[in-house]
Amino acid sequence: MADRQLIGRIAIAGIVVAALATCVVLLNGGEEPQAETVAVVGEPTGAAPSREPDRTITRTLSQPQPVSNDWRIAYELAGTGTATVVYDSNGLGLVHQESQVTLPWRKELTWKNTGTPPTVRLMGQGEGAVECRVAVGGAVVTSEKSGPGEVATCAGRLAPS
Repeated sequence: MADRQLIGRIAIAGIVVAALATCVVLLNGGEEPQAETVAVVGEPTGAAPSREPDRTITRTLSQPQPVSNDWRIAYELAGTGTATVVYDSNGLGLVHQESQVTLPWRKELTWKNTGTPPTVRLMGQGEGAVECRVAVGGAVVTSEKSGPGEVATCAGRLAPS
């Protein structure tokens, strides 16, 4: 019985709220209230100052490259004229020879890191003085100069990284 009385009272309250809302709308004529116009004194009458167009800055984000632990080897012979070059092409003792290369000469190789530091070997003999250099990862690890007609030899086992 108490539940029926409560439901009846809630229904009557809803009807009263709806009636009040209808009265408010009818009294205002169904229109939205209008804002009053206000005059502002002391504002500049000239055109607004010009401004530069907006600038859009875009940046391309690149994916990070996986870090390689391979050996990056660079062989170099400096000098003038031509030379005969002998170098280890894979870090395992397999030598490669090139004749009559024009100096300065450079060869870049990538060797797989097998866990054991490889041995680098570069020899150059030219008409004049020759300097050989071996760089690993951009850092020179060995270099040697020779006199005219002599062989410049850069060789050694790379240090573990």
